[in-house]
Amino acid sequence: MTKEFKLDDLLKDLPHLAESANEEIRNIIKAALGRVIQDMDLVYQEEIDTLKQMLSRTETRVTELENSLEELESS
Repeated sequence: MTKEFKLDDLLKDLPHLAESANEEIRNIIKAALGRVIQDMDLVYQEEIDTLKQMLSRTETRVTELENSLEELESS
């Protein structure tokens, strides 16, 4: 085997090696970003919307109870 032959083999395998390296780097970056996002305690917009709806219903109910209490106190 000559150095030239090894170089030819390397050049033939280069696209495959580059693709493998690209995939490996993507997986590493995805995992790292996943850990960062998880550590940030981020929530989905759906969760925020659900909490807003719950808060709105709670505020409405509190207002109704306050009005009922005022009626009871005034009678």
